Amino acid sequence: MIYQIIALLLWSSSLIAAKFTYSMMDPVLVVQVRLIIAMIFVFPLFLRRWKKIDKPMRKQLWWLAFFNYTAVFLLQFIGLKYTSAASAVTMIGLEPLLVVFVGHFFFKDQAKWFHWLFGAIAFLGVAVMINGGQHNEGINEISLFGCLLVLSAGVIFASVLRWTRTVVTKVSTQAYTAVSIVLGTLTTIPFTLILAESWEINLNGYGIAGLFYLAIGCSWLAYWLWNKGLNSVDANLSGILVTLEPLFGILFAVLLLGETLSFSTALGITLIMFATLGSTLLPKFLKKSV
Repeated sequence: MIYQIIALLLWSSSLIAAKFTYSMMDPVLVVQVRLIIAMIFVFPLFLRRWKKIDKPMRKQLWWLAFFNYTAVFLLQFIGLKYTSAASAVTMIGLEPLLVVFVGHFFFKDQAKWFHWLFGAIAFLGVAVMINGGQHNEGINEISLFGCLLVLSAGVIFASVLRWTRTVVTKVSTQAYTAVSIVLGTLTTIPFTLILAESWEINLNGYGIAGLFYLAIGCSWLAYWLWNKGLNSVDANLSGILVTLEPLFGILFAVLLLGETLSFSTALGITLIMFATLGSTLLPKFLKKSV
């Protein structure tokens, strides 16, 4: 389980590391450079694996790379520019519920009554969190626009999750990770040219360290640790651990960035985390009771 906990610590701190890199360059450039560094790291494996993938599968990999890397990363990092790290990582914590509701509306996976209940609690929490943080300033500011961008990234991730799992089973986790990083780097380039507001780069130690942390720690090492942990950790326990990611992220935002939480903001975050954890634990409890 220690492997998966370390992976969650890396993922939950990714937006905090991104905040440090914003002192060095535009958020869109952060995404592009992060992917370039990660691409260099996995390129030898990409060359070996790409030749063995048939053409129909290659087309799917291009699309998945665009959705999972270009779309998700750009929406998250641009959204993070406008809102606090604590609020952004909390929005990412909604992904387990988003997966359920995307499955209900688009894949005929019927959501249970408790999913609707916890979904209502979660989005009430979002409203309370945003309302409580809109009048803050600086690093503590919580923006509706920024939160919606991060939430949109979660919707895209949830929408292609089933497709991603299907492709991963056909090409292997290791091959998919290497190939999708390289293709995602390429599909991001035109959007970087269009969306980057500034091309000025002010190198500093925190920014450089943040970039390499994002590129290697959060883009490669975390996935390797998580998949290694899957071999020895029950899938149900893994699902519970995922719901703790926002908690780690909020702690990092407070300790490393010095963000503070007003009562309303803390209440909203608590409601969201309660809803996410409840939607994960309750079905297991009901199944066990039956």
